[in-house]
Amino acid sequence: MHERRGIALMLVMVAILVTGTMSIAYFGSTDNSVAIGTNIESAARARAVAESGLEVAIAILETDTQWQTEHIDGILVSELQIGEGIISISIVDANTELPPTEETSEVEITITSTVNQVTQKTQAFATIIPNEEEYDFDFSEFAIFTTSSIEIDDFASVQLWQSSPLSLQSNPLRIGTLATGPLSIEINSPIQYSPLELHTPSNASSMISSASVDRHNFAGEPTLPAPPTAPLSGSLLSLSSPQTENNASHSGFSDWIQNFAFGNRRNHKTTNNITLIQAGTYDIETLHLNVGNTIEIQGDVTVNVQEDFSLLGTKIVLADNATLTMHIGGDVNISSSYIGNENQSHQSWMDPSKVQLFGHGINDWEIDGITTIKAEIYAPQCEVSFEGISTLCGRIAADEVSMEDASRLLYDPTLDNGGYADHSSPLYDDNGQLFSEIENMTELNANLINSIIASISGDQEYSSAATHGSHWRDEPTARPNDVIFILMMFAADTHRWEELVRQACREHGTLLAGGFKQ
Repeated sequence: MHERRGIALMLVMVAILVTGTMSIAYFGSTDNSVAIGTNIESAARARAVAESGLEVAIAILETDTQWQTEHIDGILVSELQIGEGIISISIVDANTELPPTEETSEVEITITSTVNQVTQKTQAFATIIPNEEEYDFDFSEFAIFTTSSIEIDDFASVQLWQSSPLSLQSNPLRIGTLATGPLSIEINSPIQYSPLELHTPSNASSMISSASVDRHNFAGEPTLPAPPTAPLSGSLLSLSSPQTENNASHSGFSDWIQNFAFGNRRNHKTTNNITLIQAGTYDIETLHLNVGNTIEIQGDVTVNVQEDFSLLGTKIVLADNATLTMHIGGDVNISSSYIGNENQSHQSWMDPSKVQLFGHGINDWEIDGITTIKAEIYAPQCEVSFEGISTLCGRIAADEVSMEDASRLLYDPTLDNGGYADHSSPLYDDNGQLFSEIENMTELNANLINSIIASISGDQEYSSAATHGSHWRDEPTARPNDVIFILMMFAADTHRWEELVRQACREHGTLLAGGFKQ
């Protein structure tokens, strides 16, 4: 009997101990819950404040403020109060990873926000596209613009350049012509999937196109002006520079490419000559570069080729922030060559306006083989043909454009600043008609363009916010610049991550990217 009472007492003590422990844990957890809840709430608020700070940063980049230089070691905003939080905004050049300079157009943005001693960071990658060309006289809103004809045959096509920062915009792909006769536009490619918007004069034939396209008429009669005048004088361009390097080594794949592209079946090694061209203006009578030559452009370079220009298995590579303007007076032949930034892939975007190829006179341009050109081509009296698997990343204006085989044009919508295709652009008057000064333009001359702008705008330039003083303005600050930004998460593109999740869901019926169900 006594043993039973002892066991009962022990059980009571164990029960009291367990109950006491659970009570202590419970009350302790309730105390922690308050702190945890407060931290979660503060973290959520800090995240919201950080995202608001990102909107502030984007708004600054969209204005004409001198953000490239008006910063302290990359810090754009320091300890700015937004709601219950404090934010700081810092930016670095995405290419150099250093504080921005006047040449910076791609930045990494970091917003640090603090709410109740809880700190959150938001990061984004942004591309700034300045609105420097409000008056678009060169038909750059068109992927192809011609005086006489456009022909797209075989497996050639006109597409949107998916690597462009504005590739997600909804504007259609535009082609245009000043021709009025039947079948001036022939589109016979079975892979021309991207819909095209065709712009023609109002008196063009109803049968101007061989394909069903969305057709629009110009309000007025635009002209395709002559290209800018070539420079009158420049330094003599010599490609036998002492900065030339010789590399006599090729991989087997490179040799195979050379054999495939040029039909040369002999097994041999090719010398790779690298020539640097520094900033400046240069003259050369003819320019012919053969297999194994590489030209590196550094700074702003203008080259006047008085007669013919040809590239055969050649690369012209632009350094960061370099530009290349070429005036070509003769025929052009570009075969299995490359012109653009260091990364030769179509997936690597480069502003095509950094390379401008102007054709003077009535000449033939032939672009074929395995060629990639990231540029604007403006040759209003030339016949330009694309063959093989050549690719132009940018846009073209010429007298005639033909595309055959598997050639393609990848249009970059960053070139579209609003021009003849936009009846609300500054090229049209209040009645929707082209200004007579613009209809009579004969040349893309900077002085002439400035005088036209002054005459049709009354020389009323938009004054910056700084000229308005510190008082409150009657109108919101103008935001003329386009800013395309990607929100980053753990150094990954959140939009891309969400796209992969949706793809996995469609393919595997699960939100897990690996396709495994839980």
